[in-house]
Amino acid sequence: MSRRKFLQDITVTSVLAPFSVRNILDQENDGIKNKPQPAAKAATEQQDLENGTRLLRAKLLNDPLRPTYHFVSPEGNAYPFDPNGAIFWKGKYHLGYIYQHNDEKGNRIHWWGHVVSHDLFHWTALPPMLTVGQGDPETGIFSGGAFLSKEGVPHLVYHGTESGNCIAKAADDELNQWEKFKQNPVLPIRKKGELTERKDDNSQNAWDPHIWLEGDNYYQISGGNPAALFKSQDLVGWKYVGTFMDETKRMRNDSEDWSCPDFFKLGKKYVAVAISHNLGTQYYIGDFVNEQFVPEKHARMNWYGGTFFAPETLVDNKGRRILWGWVLERRDYKDENGWSGTMSLPRVLSLSEKGDLIVAPPDEVKLLRFNEKVINALTINGKGEEKVAGFSGNAVELHAKFSARQNEAFGLKVLCSEDGKEETIIKYDPVKKEIVIDYVNSARPGNVKFPSYCMMGYLDKSVPEFVSEQRAPFALNPGEDLTLEVFIDKSIVEVFVNSRICVTQRVYPTPDSTVIKVFSEGGGSVKVSGLHCWQMAKTNFC
Repeated sequence: MSRRKFLQDITVTSVLAPFSVRNILDQENDGIKNKPQPAAKAATEQQDLENGTRLLRAKLLNDPLRPTYHFVSPEGNAYPFDPNGAIFWKGKYHLGYIYQHNDEKGNRIHWWGHVVSHDLFHWTALPPMLTVGQGDPETGIFSGGAFLSKEGVPHLVYHGTESGNCIAKAADDELNQWEKFKQNPVLPIRKKGELTERKDDNSQNAWDPHIWLEGDNYYQISGGNPAALFKSQDLVGWKYVGTFMDETKRMRNDSEDWSCPDFFKLGKKYVAVAISHNLGTQYYIGDFVNEQFVPEKHARMNWYGGTFFAPETLVDNKGRRILWGWVLERRDYKDENGWSGTMSLPRVLSLSEKGDLIVAPPDEVKLLRFNEKVINALTINGKGEEKVAGFSGNAVELHAKFSARQNEAFGLKVLCSEDGKEETIIKYDPVKKEIVIDYVNSARPGNVKFPSYCMMGYLDKSVPEFVSEQRAPFALNPGEDLTLEVFIDKSIVEVFVNSRICVTQRVYPTPDSTVIKVFSEGGGSVKVSGLHCWQMAKTNFC
């Protein structure tokens, strides 16, 4: 579809500019009739830039599925859209992300964008964090992270495509400028291979990196299958140490690589978080002993049918470990939408007294709430559902606590149409002990199915290739109630469950599907208390 055909089909008016789309089209027609003379070339270039900006803004505002309080790609189809280079510095949260720069030949080159925030939700754009310049050994900027040197200076480590793992150093206190090491790549590509292929020798790995300072040594994880570990005294010369993790305690599929790694101390333990390209984000909890990570527990942050991907963390001045992930689209990446690339909400990670992971939204999310609706309690007797009076929306935060002693599922239905034919179901299955997001009827005409994998194709044959629900293992303790904190934002749903897991799902409902219900599939009595619904303020520029 051409730009003009698209614009003729939409009627939205931008609240950010005093022009409707029709006004813009009319002006464009006037411009065609009145071709500028050569002397006016500079002025028309500026006008074209302004008009192009307004056209794109109108296109973005026209998309009813574009999230409003999750950080999204400011423009263009960002694939990949990995969060990278996250660091809290001088009172500000800095977040990098991969996007695709279009050069003069029409090539799409991976660069890192850069945004900054004081509150984790309202972001200001800065100049690109990392680009590819003349003379650079890499052809694009892939995943990596941020770290502080022994001198306390921010540094970035990244995988330079067709080159290897590279490092850049902050050149100013605002982190607007970064100087790449002349010695890049500090860990060059020596041998290429398939990410899903297990290797007996990983000493030549040069893939997604993570660097941290431990004592007097810098350590670098270099992704792969399995990931390798290197160490250095000066960030330039790197010595192979061995395999990063004790692979006898792998606890994941043989076909799963270890990419987009992050590694940090949390309480008295170490946490390793990364992806496999096929099945998404997962983590281990354990210890770092004799220059090797020894895992004790393994769990996932993404399950079949989900797309929570490419985790990135930082620690702030409050000591909080905060994590983001890229949540891949499940609709086609089309230019007519004008964009793709959605970041998850920031998540605060900590450990319980038993050493289990606690996952919670940050307190700053409360800044976005308005128009609160409250229902103290209601009861569902037997099998059925009940529309929650006064609760509705597709950019909302919901809280609910369920008390039930039955074997049948119960929970919430959100993004429901008035006729009930469209709905996204969030439920607890007491028999299978799972939290389920059922999206089979999340969009008309129904029978919605998404790939069970994230990337790399259909490798895990233990499940169907396409599924209509995401099921996450979760067991309530004896006498424990189910507490749901649900964040709905147009085409993304995030469900925090008892502060122990968060299940994230992309859905694509029609704009008027905003009804919220509670339901039970059983014959017992389900008590629901502490029902809250807040509308959420928009934080994205458009």
